[in-house]
Amino acid sequence: MNKLTLFAALDIGSSRLSMKIFQLDREADKISVVEHCESNIAIGKETYNYGKISYEMTGEICSCLESFKRIMKEYGVSNYICYATSAVREASNSEYIRDQIFIRTGLKVSIVSNEEERFLHHKALALNMSNFDDIIKDGAIIIDVSAGSLQVSSYENSELKFSQNLPLGSLRIMELISGVNNSTIGFSRLLKEYTSNMLEIYQNSFFTNPKYKSIILIGSQTDNIKSALKLKDDTVVWERLEDLYTELMDNGIYEFSDKYGFSNEESRQIMSSLLLYRPFAGNSEKKKIYMPAVDFTDGICVEFAEKNKFTHTKHIFTNDIISSALYYAGRYNINLKHVNKTMEYCGEIFNALSKKFGLSKSDLILLKVAAIYANTGLYINVNEYNVYSYNIKKSNMLLGLSNKDNDIISFVVLFQNGIFEHEEYKYLTKSRKLQISKLSSILSLALALDFEYKQRIENIKVSLKNGEMIITALTDSDITMEQWKFEENESFFEEVFGIQARLRIKNI
Repeated sequence: MNKLTLFAALDIGSSRLSMKIFQLDREADKISVVEHCESNIAIGKETYNYGKISYEMTGEICSCLESFKRIMKEYGVSNYICYATSAVREASNSEYIRDQIFIRTGLKVSIVSNEEERFLHHKALALNMSNFDDIIKDGAIIIDVSAGSLQVSSYENSELKFSQNLPLGSLRIMELISGVNNSTIGFSRLLKEYTSNMLEIYQNSFFTNPKYKSIILIGSQTDNIKSALKLKDDTVVWERLEDLYTELMDNGIYEFSDKYGFSNEESRQIMSSLLLYRPFAGNSEKKKIYMPAVDFTDGICVEFAEKNKFTHTKHIFTNDIISSALYYAGRYNINLKHVNKTMEYCGEIFNALSKKFGLSKSDLILLKVAAIYANTGLYINVNEYNVYSYNIKKSNMLLGLSNKDNDIISFVVLFQNGIFEHEEYKYLTKSRKLQISKLSSILSLALALDFEYKQRIENIKVSLKNGEMIITALTDSDITMEQWKFEENESFFEEVFGIQARLRIKNI
């Protein structure tokens, strides 16, 4: 990346399309916005109501993107990323829409999973909040209300613990109960009861005892809420939010819209957003509440900057994937010492192989997460525990990982014994199968080195010599069982990589 780089981030969201053009100044270690444009197009209304996007709506999307592309050309921008979120992601004709956009505009659109989308929101926070690192160190929850869903994430001691999603977005709720707008049942009353019931189920089953000092409220309506409150900075006291909510509920949508200059649609979404914030932020004594300006395009820019080795924050977001995986896997009574040792061995073996065998840094993250989940199935049944481990990982999406990533990790966990039997696996591409095989065979050796969960091997050194991978185990213990298991897994590794694996013992 040059000292000065222009980059465009495009967001095809549920209620609007937006683009920001950023300038990344490597010398000054600074990211600045040079252009910001957006257009209100309620794609989510069609998706959440009818399950697909119409021809007419597609035309509107393409026209807007064509105007964005003209602006990019004026600035001379060649680097761009265009992401589509839930409204396109959940549409039954999403692939057709992407193809039509490419044909008409030449722009390539990628659909991000909910977990990738919300992870980028966290990265946007790190870019826009100078005190982000200090806040998550003391413990914080992030309540992210988008048009399509609600995400609740918890940080403790700078580590991401849990992050859960519910289909309760500000626009989605409006569409779910839109049929009662003219009924005798009060709209605001029904909205309140619907959200309260859904959130009560969630809080009782999951959000039990998080430790946090700060609350960060972000979402599609935070700018409008801050405008109504005339906030001069990012901090807010809950009483002011509660007063705004009470005013909206007492006076109704139309009067509220007239007073603050919002459309009726915006006022309805403000109402639903405040309803979703209340269970988490209400009655929050001695807790600081922040409502920072966060845009999805900011997170896209941070992702681009990271891939180009541009420093922007002290926080290492890949560590969040690991800490979150440990939190969820911990529910299945994993042996933390064994898991940490297995990840350590995976890392040593991986680093020795990566350059020669085309393994990337992202592959290492997938491998470490697989190591965390490898034995979770033992919590359910010792027989075919890898199958249960597969099912556990398959059903547990982690923030920051795509659906493809989740599938890869799940298969690596399943095939840790070198037996490739699964109906879905047959339909994967050859390159995907090879990736899974490489990671599975590394995991099998790493698991063997702590087969009895005793951490008898202090550490290992890995080298490639004369067509062999030599693992030197430093230990002062009897590791007969580890040697036996390692030898049992040697053939699997050799078949995949085409080199022999050898275990040598060196006494400490």
